Amino acid sequence: MVHGLPLLCIDRVAGGKDNFCKFIFWEGMIRINKRSIWFVIVPVLLFAMLAERISTNGLIRFDGWVYREAVKHMTPFLTSVFKAITHLGDPVFVTAFCSVLFLLPSSRKTIALPVSCAVLLAAVLNTFLKQMFARNRPDGLRLIYATGYSFPSGHAMINAALYMMLILMIFRYRHHLLSKIILTFLCAALVGLIGFSRIYLGVHYAGDVLGGWLLGLAVSSMIYLLWKNGPPPRHNSKTGSERM
Repeated sequence: MVHGLPLLCIDRVAGGKDNFCKFIFWEGMIRINKRSIWFVIVPVLLFAMLAERISTNGLIRFDGWVYREAVKHMTPFLTSVFKAITHLGDPVFVTAFCSVLFLLPSSRKTIALPVSCAVLLAAVLNTFLKQMFARNRPDGLRLIYATGYSFPSGHAMINAALYMMLILMIFRYRHHLLSKIILTFLCAALVGLIGFSRIYLGVHYAGDVLGGWLLGLAVSSMIYLLWKNGPPPRHNSKTGSERM
């Protein structure tokens, strides 16, 4: 998730690494409204509380109950459906999606950069946190192959960051109310279904998915605030027009 075309595109669009860091962090931090930052702080605090419970085995009964409820409704058809859904959250698909955003003229200068930044930050942070918590995956029946540690769920976290950013962009750029509602519902449904598919398929505990959702929300909120409150568009001195 943290390599390939999106990184190259970000470097090109933002005008080099130095300008990119300035664009996405320093100037944005100065302009962030203090009340808006709670959309980052609250999910992080909730994640910290969740992580503490997991570290002390306080979620064993909850995790077990959720999985048992999922098992009760298992069918070959649902298994096929959730296998397909979980692949929508795979790194290959997410990377391809971000790359397409940079290739399309309509999204290259608007949503491609902040969306890809949210995905990349979520991927890097998830890798670090999994190594830090080192929680093993469930020991029960696994319907798909999965490696590495379990908490927080990478699929849940990265896709929450991706689709939450898309929801924020939908409300910023879409003007038709019905289209906002439909697209927001679709994005939220994908986040929920991808996360639940990881539980259903036996590769994550419910707590892993919940933690991924919380941090995905925090990451997308932070990147959106930094991007929205970043430096104003540059003006062309000769034409007086704005450069995106």
